[in-house]
Amino acid sequence: MLANSVPWESDGSEEKDDVLLLLSFCHNNNKRKRKWVHDVNLKRKEFGEVNHLMKHLREDEDKFKRYFRMNSTQFDNILSLIKADIEKKNLNYKESISEEQRLALCLR
Repeated sequence: MLANSVPWESDGSEEKDDVLLLLSFCHNNNKRKRKWVHDVNLKRKEFGEVNHLMKHLREDEDKFKRYFRMNSTQFDNILSLIKADIEKKNLNYKESISEEQRLALCLR
């Protein structure tokens, strides 16, 4: 399809190959790049709801108890028991959710 739109003055196949390769490169270069991690998730630690909520709940024991139906000591005890089972490794390009956040989301 690209070869038909390019007028050829010489019969050199190497020249045609070079032009087709260049056209193919330009066409592929204009494709939209996909992101591995969305911008919203990159700022999760700074603006994420779970981080702010846990911080505020830890400051007020009554709210913590109403929210999770246990006090913070019980929460920390459960976390210490299952932490090794629910932990995930951080990757170079992606930070995993902390064990505390995983437990909080599971309990809620």
